Amino acid sequence: MPIVERELEGFTLVGSPKAGSSISSFELKNEKGRFKDFTYKLSFPFASVYRIILTGPDRPRPPHDNIILPENPLSFKLTSLDTKNCKATFDFPEGRGGESAASKFDGSNRKRILELSWKEHITLNVYEFIGKDKVRIIGDLPNRSYALTDKGIIRHWWVEPDNLHLGLGEKAAPLDLSNRSFTNSASDSAAYDAYNTDPLYKHTPYLISTPKPTKEGAEVVSTYAIYHPTNSAGIWDVRRLHDDPWGHFKAYTQDYGGLEEWVMVGKGVKEIVRTFAELVGRPKLVGRDWLGYLASGMGLGESDHPPAQELLSTWPDLCRKHDIPCSAMHLSSGYTVDPATGNRYVFTMNEDRYPDFKAMTAHFHKHGIKVCPNIKPYALVTHPQYKQLQEADAVFRDPAVDEQVVTRIWSAGVGDNEKGSWVDMTSEGGRKWWADGVKSLIDLGCDGMWDDNNEYFLHDDEFVSQTTFPHQLYSPAEGKASIGLLGRLLNTELVNYVSHNELIKAQPDRRPYVLTRSGNVGTFKYANSTWTGDNWTSWHNLRGSQAIQVNAGMSLMQSTGSDIGGFGGPLPSPEMFVRWVQLGVTHSRFCIHSFKPDKNDMSGAAATNTPWMYPEVLPIIREQIKWRYEYLPFFNHLMWLSHEEAIPSTAWLGYGDFSSDHNLYNQEILEGFDAWLGVGNILVCPALFEGQLTREVYFPKSSSEDKSLYFDLHSPHRQYTAGTRTTIATPLEHFGLFVREGSVIPIGKKQHTVTEISGPARTTPDGIDVQLDSEGGLVGLDDWRGIKIFPSKNGKSHQGNWIEDDGISLKPAKTIISVTYSGKEHSVDVEVSFLQNDFKTLWGKTLDILLPEGDVRKVVGAKEGIRDGRRVWTIEIA
Repeated sequence: MPIVERELEGFTLVGSPKAGSSISSFELKNEKGRFKDFTYKLSFPFASVYRIILTGPDRPRPPHDNIILPENPLSFKLTSLDTKNCKATFDFPEGRGGESAASKFDGSNRKRILELSWKEHITLNVYEFIGKDKVRIIGDLPNRSYALTDKGIIRHWWVEPDNLHLGLGEKAAPLDLSNRSFTNSASDSAAYDAYNTDPLYKHTPYLISTPKPTKEGAEVVSTYAIYHPTNSAGIWDVRRLHDDPWGHFKAYTQDYGGLEEWVMVGKGVKEIVRTFAELVGRPKLVGRDWLGYLASGMGLGESDHPPAQELLSTWPDLCRKHDIPCSAMHLSSGYTVDPATGNRYVFTMNEDRYPDFKAMTAHFHKHGIKVCPNIKPYALVTHPQYKQLQEADAVFRDPAVDEQVVTRIWSAGVGDNEKGSWVDMTSEGGRKWWADGVKSLIDLGCDGMWDDNNEYFLHDDEFVSQTTFPHQLYSPAEGKASIGLLGRLLNTELVNYVSHNELIKAQPDRRPYVLTRSGNVGTFKYANSTWTGDNWTSWHNLRGSQAIQVNAGMSLMQSTGSDIGGFGGPLPSPEMFVRWVQLGVTHSRFCIHSFKPDKNDMSGAAATNTPWMYPEVLPIIREQIKWRYEYLPFFNHLMWLSHEEAIPSTAWLGYGDFSSDHNLYNQEILEGFDAWLGVGNILVCPALFEGQLTREVYFPKSSSEDKSLYFDLHSPHRQYTAGTRTTIATPLEHFGLFVREGSVIPIGKKQHTVTEISGPARTTPDGIDVQLDSEGGLVGLDDWRGIKIFPSKNGKSHQGNWIEDDGISLKPAKTIISVTYSGKEHSVDVEVSFLQNDFKTLWGKTLDILLPEGDVRKVVGAKEGIRDGRRVWTIEIA
């Protein structure tokens, strides 16, 4: 808790607005006393979003560029005004016609009003009408809504005792954030506990609050979210605190600056997430090659005997030997290790380990494997370019002694640190140094950048930076500004900004790939992928990773995953490794990565997680990875939905149409591990306990009348009805995967493929053509497409679409295919058409339709055949 909490009071109305008039903002000001010249301003950027800005002489509006929406507020109606009693009432605006405004994502069609009072303390309450009932959605805590700390501000709200709280980016499990407190900051949280450690690596002050239906068919109040776009550190208390006479409440404490607050209201979590995306930017499109198996092994890149390049260059042969498809290799920072000191010096090369780095990348490219190197935005004082950074004034300064900041930073191995400095990315010199380093790696053939160790954990918020920004910020600070006000993660954002821009400069036609460990909300305008950092190998952390994944997805980190098998700690057991891989292949980012320094587990460079490390379970691992490639067209489509509609590929069970199912809000489900892969498509029911050979599954329903079937992918003749429960078998070979009736699941070959015979999808930027399997290589052509459909026998018609593109272009042409089908007792009718046909797929117009295994019905008008031992029905799209 802050040492000082001074309550804000004594505001008066600015101007002379008239009741019944339309206004663009409503403003209050404090003209005397302790808080003289503080102002409070209410406006509506969207019809379902209102914004509050509260600033004062020593509390400026937070500097940031975390909102992409231009400042162009809507008019809203001042329905009543009582200046004597300091009260006003407002209607929510109707929105702008013809534009992509968040009002289109509301979905409730309910009348909403705001009631504001300021006679003593400012208090705002928001209501909506459900039938004739006036129901509060969100409200300030009476007589305590706003208070000041030493340099920041506190917000207090009334709290709904039974709401579900979600979001806040990357936060520890379980899924429901209620009755806990969270730090809005970032830390290098190596070996974290997935249920207890806070903070982790991201800064996302965005909290969703959604009601829990108490019974079937119950109508509930709207969902809302609160977002503070500041980069300053803070704390969210979500009904953990209790203080009479106020009882329980929600509170947000921001360390520095004035308040900028955006409140989104909508019908359910899906609409809130989409609205949030309209404010801050939809997730970036991820390249298709980054959706397959991503290899990475810190131990491999650290090898001196044999040299790491020699060891890594055997990787394609190992993939061939073990029949494991692979799309990319992440190079950990071992390539930057100085042979004399053992320290890591970013943008330098250990030529003993890597005598010809460019030849190594070309070798990977020939086998269809992209290369992404690890880079870190700091320099130890012994770095060969450290003086260059000092001379460029690219290092933070300590104003107390007027010296450049030198601190302790991770340097070599576990727990090692040396003196060094974080590079100030708000300085021109810092950005130029980073850009030159990124370009040097691109010139060596690297396809993407892995921006790592970028939490900027400076230990004093009074340190200052240059603030020469490369882009426009809201309320940019003039001259040097404190780290506390700017926020440390503004530098993280700029690291990714430079990496992103340098990749586009070098490869203007290609989709950039930037992977970041840390980030504020603005970071993801530039980075299109992330992961949950240096996790610790345990069943406990495997289980916790699922909730982190789901909340991150609702916070627009929609290409993410965990290090499969655990980064640090002991090697996973064969059973744990299998279960982690099985879960990982359902996530949007699938990477097996680790650093296992314990020589008692395995020796030397072999001490790392690899698909083939346990021969006894290799067939299971192989099948899971090949499943991932078979479903890669589906994952590519899900990434398009993420990019265009902000729908997470791994989603909470109550997302979208399923929010009304009251069964999904009980403790068993909320603290469980089931999730959607593609909302309403594949129900993922993992087995995440040691020795778990059976488990219970609940099948979500979209309404009280929903009787849709769920088809067991492992035993398709087994079908279950929405709203029911069953006990399933979870042998080591698989856990539960159930496809909902009406789904359209595009599939491809069970191998790494390229989407074009020639061009960027086939040829890497260094001019290397991927060697195809027909030429003795590991990569095939994406020249076959199947669609799995799941019809009932009651004649009900279903429709679905999916998107195809080349998977590589910055501005891709795309093709959209529509499928409509219905099933009868002995036949299935299917209609397929192109809604858009701009990308010419290698499979052309020929599709194979796959019914659930064991389904002997015929597809009307299609040609029956056999592919890979399965019955298919071939059709030509007209």
